[in-house]
Amino acid sequence: MMLLQRYVLRQLARPFLLGVCVVTFLLTMDFLFDYLDLFLGKGIALSAVLRLFGLSLGWILALSVPCGVLVGVLIAFGRMAQDNEIVAVRSSGIPVFRLILPALAASAMVAVLLALFHDRVLPDMNHAFANLMVAINKKRPTAEIREGVFISDFTGYNMFIGSLDDRSGRMEDILIYDSSRRDAPPRTILARRGRLEFEEVSATLRLFLEEGEIHEAGASGDGIYRRMDFTHQTLHIQGVQAALDRTQQRQRGQREMSIADMRRHIADLEAERSQYAERSRRMIDQLGLAAAGELPGLRSRPPWYAMLAGWVIGARPVEAPPDTSWTPARRRQAEEAKVAWLQEQAAVKKIHQYEVEIHKKFAIPFACIVFVLVGAPLGMRARRGGLAAGFLSAGFFMFYYLCLIGGEQLADRGQMPPMVAMWAANAILGALGVALTLRVCEVWRPRGAPGRARRSAA
Repeated sequence: MMLLQRYVLRQLARPFLLGVCVVTFLLTMDFLFDYLDLFLGKGIALSAVLRLFGLSLGWILALSVPCGVLVGVLIAFGRMAQDNEIVAVRSSGIPVFRLILPALAASAMVAVLLALFHDRVLPDMNHAFANLMVAINKKRPTAEIREGVFISDFTGYNMFIGSLDDRSGRMEDILIYDSSRRDAPPRTILARRGRLEFEEVSATLRLFLEEGEIHEAGASGDGIYRRMDFTHQTLHIQGVQAALDRTQQRQRGQREMSIADMRRHIADLEAERSQYAERSRRMIDQLGLAAAGELPGLRSRPPWYAMLAGWVIGARPVEAPPDTSWTPARRRQAEEAKVAWLQEQAAVKKIHQYEVEIHKKFAIPFACIVFVLVGAPLGMRARRGGLAAGFLSAGFFMFYYLCLIGGEQLADRGQMPPMVAMWAANAILGALGVALTLRVCEVWRPRGAPGRARRSAA
C-alpha cells in the first residue's frame, strides 16, 4: 500500500510543478512588459528591476500554487484513468479513495506551508516591493509619469505631458494647472519643454520649464486677467517627502502585515469604534431619537439581502416627512451625532478590511485541499490530462477568483460578514468536491443510478 501511495505522489509532483510554472508565467505576463519598460525605456538599473520582479512573485505564487494543485490533480488522475490504472486498482479490491488520500495529505501539507508563507513571508515581500517602488520614484521621478494622460500625484498640481523621454527626463508640450497657492487664484502654465528633478536634501521636486506662458485670473470680481511669457521658469513642488520616503517609518498597509499585527490594529479600532458609538448613542438619546437613521440627511443603507428581499416582495422604504421642529442648536447637535456615527462606521469598515485579510490568509491555502476533492474525481472522469484538464482548471479557478474578489468587495462595504465572504467559494466547491468524491468512490450515487454489481451482472 505504501508503494501505491508513493506512486501517486510521484505522478502528482511533475504536473503540479508544471501547473505552478504555467500559471505563474500567465500571471506575470501582465506585468512583464512594465518591468521591461522600466529597464529599457526608463533607464532603471537591471538589478533594481530584477529585484522588483522577484518581490512581485510573492502574491503571484500565493495564487498560482492552489491553481497548480488543481492542474496537477486533474492531469495525474486523468492520465491514470486513461491508462486504465483506476480500473486495475478497483479490480484488485483496493478502494479508489486510497488513491485520493495521498493527494489530500500532500495538499494539506502544501496548505500549511502556504498559510505560513501568507503570514510570515508575503507581508515582508509586499512591504519591500512598495519601498523599492518608492525608492525608484525618488531616484527617477519620471518613472511613474506617463505621457498623454493627466497626472494628479502631486498635491496642488495637475499636469499633462505631451511627450516624455524617460532616460533624460526631458518633457515637451507641458500643461500645468497650479492650485497650490492658498492666497492666490489658480493659474495655468504652458511650456514647450521641461525637465523634472528630485532634490534629496530639501525633499523637493523641481520642474524646469522653457519657452512658455502663464495665464492667471485676478481676484474674484475684479475682472483682471494676466498673461505672462517666460523663457525659463522653475517650479518647486514641496511636501512630497511623505510620498517619496523609503525609511522604516513608512506605515505598512493591510497586505504588508502579519496576522498578529492586524489583530493589534483591530483591537485599537474596536476601542475607537466603542468611543464613537457611545458618543453617537449619547447624542441621539439627548435628541430623543431611536436610531442614527432618524438624523436629518442621514439614511443608513440596508444590507444587500434586505434590498433583494424588498425588491422581490415589492416593498419600498417610506421616507419620513421633513421635521420643522429642528432648532439651530438641535441641528448642530445632530451634526455632531452624525459625525460620530460616520466615524463609527468608518472604524467598522476598517475592521472588516483587516478581518478580510486575516481570513484570506487561511482561505486561499485551504483551497489546495478543496481543489483535490474537486479535481481528483473530475480527472478520473475526463480520462485525458491535456485540453480537458486545462479547461476545467481554468473554469474552477476563475470561479474561485471571482468569488474571492466579489466577496472582498461586499465585506469591505459591510454587506457580508468577512468570514462568509472569504470562505464562500471554499464551501461551495468543497461541497461539490465531497459529492463528486463520494460518487467516484461509489459511496454515494444518485437515485436510480445502477451499481457496480448490477453493471457486472448485465
